[in-house]
Amino acid sequence: MMMKETATTTAAFLLAGASAVNTSLGFVPASAISQAHVPQFVSYSFEPAFWVEFFGEPDAPRNLTYTLLGHLHERGARPIIRAGGITMDSMIFDPSQTASVVRTENAKGGIYRTTVGPAFYRSWNNFPEGTSFVSTLNFGNNSVPIARDLALASYNLQKDKIVHYELGNEPTNYPTSRWQGSTKAYVDQWLSFVTQINNALGTNRTGHSSGKWWASSATTDITPLKVRPADLIPAGINNTGQVSQYSIHSYAFATCEPARERLATIPNILNHTDLLRYADHEIYPSAKLAMEQKGEWVIGEFNSIACSGKPGVSDSFAQALWTADVELIYAVRNATSVHLHQGATLVFQSNQQLNTPGDDGTPGFSSYSLLYPINSTKRGEARVLPVFVSQLLVVEALSGGGRIAALKTPQGVAEREFSAYAIFDAAGKKVRRIVVLNLKLYYAGQEAARGEVVLDLGAHKGAAVKRMTAPSVDEKDAAKVTWAGQSFKDGGASGQLSVENLEAGKELSVRDSEAVLLIFK
Repeated sequence: MMMKETATTTAAFLLAGASAVNTSLGFVPASAISQAHVPQFVSYSFEPAFWVEFFGEPDAPRNLTYTLLGHLHERGARPIIRAGGITMDSMIFDPSQTASVVRTENAKGGIYRTTVGPAFYRSWNNFPEGTSFVSTLNFGNNSVPIARDLALASYNLQKDKIVHYELGNEPTNYPTSRWQGSTKAYVDQWLSFVTQINNALGTNRTGHSSGKWWASSATTDITPLKVRPADLIPAGINNTGQVSQYSIHSYAFATCEPARERLATIPNILNHTDLLRYADHEIYPSAKLAMEQKGEWVIGEFNSIACSGKPGVSDSFAQALWTADVELIYAVRNATSVHLHQGATLVFQSNQQLNTPGDDGTPGFSSYSLLYPINSTKRGEARVLPVFVSQLLVVEALSGGGRIAALKTPQGVAEREFSAYAIFDAAGKKVRRIVVLNLKLYYAGQEAARGEVVLDLGAHKGAAVKRMTAPSVDEKDAAKVTWAGQSFKDGGASGQLSVENLEAGKELSVRDSEAVLLIFK
């Protein structure tokens, strides 16, 4: 007989709180309901040095990547694409170059220059209709002409697709000699570059860059230079009205050196209590100040484990559970968009990191990516990874301008092993959907039977149920990882669509290491 862990509660308890508005399922604090989320919420950041591996050339696109983006567009998402990351600070524009991107590397595979040509910007035309972009500019080389020429090239070739401009990636990682730890020195130079680039584009022209800038793009690492949005706003970064959104990067774990690599484990990345603590202590102070200034904030780049992930962790189903939970955590806190980072190992990132390029010099694609876009000696065949299904869950959960609130953990369930969210209609009056993530770990070969949490939803009129599931939390084969019964290892949906019918008033069961989207009738 299978042992079953049961935590039974009512929807009224799950949705309980003060300052409530009435809903079809109980009560929820009005202050806990987020803004209505836009179709751009689920977005991406791609390391520009590996652009061709992911997207190909304008006349020879990589269909696997575009197929995945197509699945999101079919569900109403409109991701913003940021060609960003460390290598944007080695980008230069060469108008005579025929290839989209050319990497210049040292003998060990370290990329010290990323040259883009007109084809790089023309490849934007291959993306699904409605895709928009962040024009990323090199601040690392400390050259106005280099940054200006990139801005001009993007503007001249794709001005209608650009929604934001970004100057520099993670200035917290620049040499300390650049600004000597002075926030004011950074702000002064940033404003000087932005003013000169605005003038070059012409502030009276349609689609110009004025007022479209991301500010900060800092990590949460402790560094001498304080340039998170919470530091830049009081320092006057937006005194001239240039900032459209405040960006911050989110990496709670890393494999950049052995000490942090040891902490990057499945139990640690799936500890919901710690994920909340990181979001509220490291990210939200900047987000809160941005919103108090009537501004928007974004996670301009994030993933589970910095320095290209950790095989066995970030290429497993655990990454799907982590990504869904983290994106919904930031949705509750009113992020306008969250840009999940994609790329490959960067030698210059750390000389102690776990990951390396392939022995033959081919990319060592990041194990936290949605896919390995081409065959490689390091990662094997091109394929989609287990994490992709999380994107379908989040997009469907927030579709139609959904507003989200976090729900309390039911009695008898450990907070670190559980999260749940109510998604309201755009008016914030009626619960349309609920997402439940059972983060209790179930590993392949585990002797104990797989448990489940059973939730009493109280009175309801019935619901459709979609499951994000796998044989175990450490499953690495995307063919065995499904969303509503379908897997996506080769890009296309494989298998029969499975949408369960939950009858009126019935309880909802969620197995250990599984997530569920409940859609009320």
